[in-house]
Amino acid sequence: MATDNDPIRQAADLIRIGRREEARPILARYLQTQRDSVDGWMLMSMCISDRQRQIDCLRQVLRLQPDHSLAQSRLTKLESATGTVGTWSVIPEPPPGPAAPVAPFSPVPPPEVPGTLRPSAQTSQAPPKEETLAAPALTQASARGSLTPPDATGTEQSIPGPEGPMAAPARVKGGSGLTPILFVLLLVGLLCAAAAIVAFLFSSNRQAQQQQESAAAAAAVAAFTLPPTWTPTDTPTITLTPSPRPTATPSPTATVPVPNATVQAEMDILQQEVADVRGLEPLEASGPRYLLSKAQVRPVLEASFAGAGGSQAQLDDLGRVLTALGLIKPTYNLYTNALNGLTDNIGGFYFPWNGELYVIGTRFSGIERFVFSHEYGHALVDQHFGIDGLGVYPLCTGEEQRCQAIRALVEGDATLVMNQWWEQYASPEDYRDIVNYRPPAQTLPEQFPPPYAVRDATFPYVQGLIFADALYDRGRWARVNRAYEQPPQTTEQILHPSKYFAGEVGMVLGEIPLGEVLGPDWRLLENDALGEWMTYLLLGYGADVDAQLPDADAGQAAAGWGGDRYQVHFNDATGQTVLAARWIWDTTADAATFRSALTRHLNERFGGNAITSNRGSCWEANAQQTCLYSNGRETLWLLAPQASIIDAVVAYFPGFN
Repeated sequence: MATDNDPIRQAADLIRIGRREEARPILARYLQTQRDSVDGWMLMSMCISDRQRQIDCLRQVLRLQPDHSLAQSRLTKLESATGTVGTWSVIPEPPPGPAAPVAPFSPVPPPEVPGTLRPSAQTSQAPPKEETLAAPALTQASARGSLTPPDATGTEQSIPGPEGPMAAPARVKGGSGLTPILFVLLLVGLLCAAAAIVAFLFSSNRQAQQQQESAAAAAAVAAFTLPPTWTPTDTPTITLTPSPRPTATPSPTATVPVPNATVQAEMDILQQEVADVRGLEPLEASGPRYLLSKAQVRPVLEASFAGAGGSQAQLDDLGRVLTALGLIKPTYNLYTNALNGLTDNIGGFYFPWNGELYVIGTRFSGIERFVFSHEYGHALVDQHFGIDGLGVYPLCTGEEQRCQAIRALVEGDATLVMNQWWEQYASPEDYRDIVNYRPPAQTLPEQFPPPYAVRDATFPYVQGLIFADALYDRGRWARVNRAYEQPPQTTEQILHPSKYFAGEVGMVLGEIPLGEVLGPDWRLLENDALGEWMTYLLLGYGADVDAQLPDADAGQAAAGWGGDRYQVHFNDATGQTVLAARWIWDTTADAATFRSALTRHLNERFGGNAITSNRGSCWEANAQQTCLYSNGRETLWLLAPQASIIDAVVAYFPGFN
């Protein structure tokens, strides 16, 4: 394990934050005694600006470790920058403007510093000019052809040219009539003017040049995978026993042809790259891998949904629950939404229950490789940690918000892998394909999806990536691995990673036997917890547009979540529904904020039709009554077809009657 005094670690940290000048002398001193350090030469190539010296460093890396993939990649790019090559240009950050709607994945060009050096599409321009102001660099001794590090200050050792450090000016031939003194004065004047022009040009471009160099160094060091000894971790990598798989898994997708041999070979290479990024060795041969067109997606998903035990009757009951919560209209059919739930809304999907991997596309361009890195990230994690045994895929078993939290961990992990693959392995052609890629909001498009469904689809990817980043910052991939041993239990832990690290889980509220109140004609559809995320969606993304609170208000009202439990009962004979939802909040102030928000929401949802009540705030519309009650840190929301049922139900909740 590295320490803070490790020069390699010190240099790497300095390069990451753009302080290359400070990293150079550290590496120079280190290489004077550790001339066979692969890591030292690799980092030195990242903190010098002279291209030829960078090439020298990378050749030294490959002399010591011929299979060093990052050195090979960087050397190829540097050597291709000679002769007729594309110029390196800065891709500017987009101008500030209104925030766009959040998509399931919106790629952000690495690195995280403003501006990213990437090869342009032009191939006929000259390479960029090298810095000429005594850039500290590695030099090649002309006498023996071996690499010589800079001196201990990091300054390049000068090599006198064949005619001395500075060649004499050319002699002026006669015929001009100028005396030597006038000629000297004229020459001095011309030199001064030239110097002024150069100074002006230099001063106007120096800052942009420094920004380009810093961005290039940041991109390079981001792509540099630190050996395990560089990265202090709080636990060794978990090696859980993979869950057993059947020796022969029947596939419902036999009609989908496998990719051709060329694409298969590219997939093999990508798998090696993803394994390198993720730090996990494949434990078994890859499962079936498919490249399918958009027209082939629905039949594959329909067969998988049916094979997993899904049915329209289940979706009908779920629709009744979501309708009672106000998240969908009664006429909305959840079937396509359920099929989309089997996919990654980025252009592919992976089935943990049979190991099948799918990329949507008709060719294997940069976008398809990008998506493949995400899906194979799933496959690799599944081999090590058995995500098919977490009770989440293909259908959730247990509390729904627990499944949402685990999906966010799994998708955030794969999205982080995908981003790191892009930083480390994507070619310039891949970059051009990917940088403008905006995947659709849904894999299978719907004409009028409810706002809840569109927003909910972003949760595993957007919030999941933030959660995975928080884990990674705590201990790199080893810390992410540990999360599969202790998965997040609530959506609150995903939205607020500090609560996951603190082990804070929601309070368990006692079960209320509402079936005893309602009688045998009422069937229990759901007895579950909403969690912070669904509470937020209820307030801000309901089916009634007029009842939607502003996003910030909905988020603030849900943020004090401390626990909840809700039940939905349905009467098949009458088609009526009863809902009882009870929350407990972290503080009484949080409870008051939520009550105010839910009051605004219900008042709009029920058209302002408030009715008189002795105990709570009540409204009535469309043959339904709803009431809202408070008790200190607790909130109770009831929905029923008539007041007598509400009165009977509220009597079962202590403190509210």
